[in-house]
Amino acid sequence: MKSKWRNYGMWVSLTAALLLGVQTVGAIFGVEFTPDKYDQVTVAVNAILGVLVVLGIVSNPEVGKGYVDKE
Repeated sequence: MKSKWRNYGMWVSLTAALLLGVQTVGAIFGVEFTPDKYDQVTVAVNAILGVLVVLGIVSNPEVGKGYVDKE
């Protein structure tokens, strides 16, 4: 379990999930983090964060760095 906490891929995915969560909770309470003119940028950032979260969930390396196990 210690090796998983040292894996930067897990931290990137966890950070992305937290950012998406903060944005979602903010939207529920009417807090906008970007002006309306940046809607396309917001969609792109959400897509990238979503992919990072999925990579962290699908990839669960036992040892190694990033999203792959050491051979």
